[in-house]
Amino acid sequence: MKTGNKILWSGLLGIASLSLMAQPVQAKKVVSAKLQKQVVSVGNQTKVKTNNRKAVYSSSNSQVASINKLGVLTAKKAGKTTITVKAKGYTAKTIQMTVKAKKGVPELPVALDEVVMSGEKITGANSVNAKFQARIKNTAKKGKIKKIEYHYQIQSLVKTTQTPAASQAPQQTAGDATATASPAVQPTQTLAATTKVTKQVVLSAKGLKPGKTVTAKCAGDVSGKVSAMHLQEVKLYTGEALYTYNVNTGKAKLTWGGADKTGPVFSGWVGKKSIYGKDTIRVCYTDRKGSYSFKDHVKAVDARDGKCKFSVDTSKINWNKNGIYKVYYRAKDKSGNLTTAWAKVQVFVPSTAESIADEVLGSITKKGWSQEKKLRAIYKYAAGHCAYIDSGSHSDWRKAAVNGIRYQSGDCFTFYSISRLLITRAGIPNLMVTRYPAVPGHHHWWNLVYVRGGWYHFDTTPRQRKGYFCLQTDAQLHMYSTGSTFRFRSDKLPKRATKKISRNPV
Repeated sequence: MKTGNKILWSGLLGIASLSLMAQPVQAKKVVSAKLQKQVVSVGNQTKVKTNNRKAVYSSSNSQVASINKLGVLTAKKAGKTTITVKAKGYTAKTIQMTVKAKKGVPELPVALDEVVMSGEKITGANSVNAKFQARIKNTAKKGKIKKIEYHYQIQSLVKTTQTPAASQAPQQTAGDATATASPAVQPTQTLAATTKVTKQVVLSAKGLKPGKTVTAKCAGDVSGKVSAMHLQEVKLYTGEALYTYNVNTGKAKLTWGGADKTGPVFSGWVGKKSIYGKDTIRVCYTDRKGSYSFKDHVKAVDARDGKCKFSVDTSKINWNKNGIYKVYYRAKDKSGNLTTAWAKVQVFVPSTAESIADEVLGSITKKGWSQEKKLRAIYKYAAGHCAYIDSGSHSDWRKAAVNGIRYQSGDCFTFYSISRLLITRAGIPNLMVTRYPAVPGHHHWWNLVYVRGGWYHFDTTPRQRKGYFCLQTDAQLHMYSTGSTFRFRSDKLPKRATKKISRNPV
């Protein structure tokens, strides 16, 4: 029986062990947490909402948004960051957060929560020399603090002086036989005293680099209690930014920390980006100068005011003569800072070439068509209009275009020229592209056109292998040939579009 019992118990224990091993391990629950707002503007705050009191928070990019121990996030600059919420016994949860730039508001290199105060104490309590001191540390990974100010309300002793009232002699009445002469008046005495008053003091520190700690001092509360130092306001200067936090209202404000001395910045087709080689992006015909917009593809943006209005001065253009001229842009911000920029523009007085172009465009395009639709029509016309033969001069593209349209023959410069004349007269920006390096006798020309907000290749020259080269990207051209066919100086042209909008060449 005993032996049997041992066997029985052994079997039962084995079964129990197998049963325990067979039970699936339960996965940890993901900590419950979410953001009040997942998209926040620079300078604003949001908070992680969770019921777990022991949650620990972190931001993957503290330069975009910092987070404190209470789960409060401060948006510092435009970008994205991942917020991780951890709690013991739970699987961590990650939340994506986006910070958007705010018009007229600077970036915030260091958030107020990243400034840590420690070691607060008061010395010289109950005296006019009571002093408060504290250590202030910049814990941000990056970002320098130019100055931080803590505005306190305190009770302080102030020395005063008192002058006692002079003692008065008893008045003598007429007929009073007992009256005596008045004693001599005693000289006045000044008495020293102290009075307790409420006043404002500022604890400030300057020049805190990341990780740096400084000790700051100011007048302290005479009671000697740190808790009696009533904080009213904190001002954080980080160069351009001033972050002000009102303790009583709990509201914060992000503004510029100094005077605006910087004007708007021009971008787009201005300066060196308005001309490539001998080609200007802008081409204006004198018969269309009233409707031509020199402001297209140009912006003036001020760091504080955002987009600014600007004017264009075209007074240097001689509208009676072909040539490349400069136009001047001027923009002024709200603080009166003025910025100027220039751009070059090709001016043409219409001639036979434009008359022929208008006739062709009238037959192959319709009013109201998009620029892309017009380009595809021009490609079809130019690619099929001429027979390819070697021709001579490659100096005047307008003349070559006229000859090509009239005589229906020419080389790659002729195809390029016909395309350029029609594209330009259609009001579409375009530039010349040439093979580089060019082998003598094997030169090549084609067009680069601006459509859908990007630059695309446009080559109407026919080939034995055929091919479709209307609105092609660099990558598509390389699909056709990795050799010298479409070799060019990429650095001498504006950046080309990468989005494919046409079928591949082959």
